[in-house]
Amino acid sequence: MKRDYGICLWTFGNVPFEEKCRLASEVGVNGVEVEGDISQDPREILTTLSKYDLKILSITPNNVDISSDNESVRKKAVEYFLDLLLWADELGAKRICLHGDVGKIVGCGDEQKDWARLVESSKEILQKAENLHIEVVFEVLNRYENHQVRTGQEALKLIEDVKSPNLKVLLDSYHMNIEEENPAQALKEVGQHLGVYHIGDSNRQSIGQGHANIQEQIEVLHEINYRGPMIMEMTAPGPNPFTPVKEEGYIEVVKNYYKDSLSIVKEWEQNKIQV
Repeated sequence: MKRDYGICLWTFGNVPFEEKCRLASEVGVNGVEVEGDISQDPREILTTLSKYDLKILSITPNNVDISSDNESVRKKAVEYFLDLLLWADELGAKRICLHGDVGKIVGCGDEQKDWARLVESSKEILQKAENLHIEVVFEVLNRYENHQVRTGQEALKLIEDVKSPNLKVLLDSYHMNIEEENPAQALKEVGQHLGVYHIGDSNRQSIGQGHANIQEQIEVLHEINYRGPMIMEMTAPGPNPFTPVKEEGYIEVVKNYYKDSLSIVKEWEQNKIQV
């Protein structure tokens, strides 16, 4: 099996798209998760990706609220995803990511109503995705980033309620470190529904710089015959990793995280994960 390895381009901060692609190429990955800025010309993106021999593994969405109790906000968020799917189709991308509003850690006060809105919005988005033959992976976040879908089990419940064959799960080793009692077991339980796996240690840094057992998780990926991409998502130390302006030296730190981690992961996979 030929594995796709990638990185999330947003982690390089506020630098031009081509610079991010150059950095990804230097890391040694064959694919990237691009940011869902639908104002960008798909033709220019594809030209740049081709220049650095990179493929699109997934698309990171803008931060919008698809379960808002404000109907106007929710409708606008859904429209963004519908437009994102059309944009992804122009790019020839086969997958986009869907998740809750990052930073929204409480709902309206009625969990059932919050969940109903999430399901309703997801159904509308997935109907469009089915028509375009695009996979949607719902990213499981931690409680400090969003109040809904924080575990693999909750993601499976969403799949059950939305009832779309195009809806899969994105599990992230960093988020699982916070929310899952046993990340390896969570991967097993999600099983065939796993669409994307994000890699970052417990501190969202390079493998080995935190305490997460990434090797055990990758072993489980082989057990469940996961054939999707492994996409690294790491940030340098410091507060607010989402800020677009990074301090001097940040990019080099993150680039080295990726290079070191890619080497480790490839060695584990090539050795068939002898734990």
